[in-house]
Amino acid sequence: MPAPLEIRNSVLGKIFPAIGPLLIGAIFGFGALQGLASGAGGGAVLWIALLAIGCLALGFYIARGAFDTSVKVVLNSQGFRDARAGDVLVPWSKVLSVRLASGGKGAAMLNFELTEEPPDAIRYSAANAFGIMPFGRNTVHMEISSLDVRGEDMVDAVKAFAPYVEVRR
Repeated sequence: MPAPLEIRNSVLGKIFPAIGPLLIGAIFGFGALQGLASGAGGGAVLWIALLAIGCLALGFYIARGAFDTSVKVVLNSQGFRDARAGDVLVPWSKVLSVRLASGGKGAAMLNFELTEEPPDAIRYSAANAFGIMPFGRNTVHMEISSLDVRGEDMVDAVKAFAPYVEVRR
C-alpha cells in the first residue's frame, strides 16, 4: 500500500497570482499621490486611493497563502480530503472517475465524478461554486495550480490508491 500523499501550497503558485494586484495597487497609489501633489479634487483622489488600498489588500491576501505550510490535500487508501473545500473525506468507493482539466500549459483542476452528490461541506465551499449550479452536481472540483504537486502525479496517486477509478483525459 503506497504512503499517503500530503500536498501543501506552492510558494510560486501563490506569489505569481499576487503580483498583478500588487502592481496595480502600487500604480493606483502612485496616481493618488500625484493627484494630491497636483491639487486635484479630494473626491477623485479618495476613490483612487481606495482602489489602491483594495488592490494592495487583495494582493497581500493572495500572497499570504505562500507562507501557509499546512497540509491542504490528502490522498490515501481511504479516499481524498481537501482542507480548502470542507475538509471532508470522500471515500474512493464513491468516486467513479477522475479527470485532469488542463488550462493551457499545465493542469489547473482535478475533477472527481462521484456516484452521488458530495457532502454539503464540499458542495457549498467556495472551491466548488459550480456544485450549486444545475450542471455537474456530482463533481468535486479540486484546484491544483496553487499546490506543490503536478496534476499527473495526483492522477498517478489516484491510480495507486484506487485502481478501479476511471481516469479520463
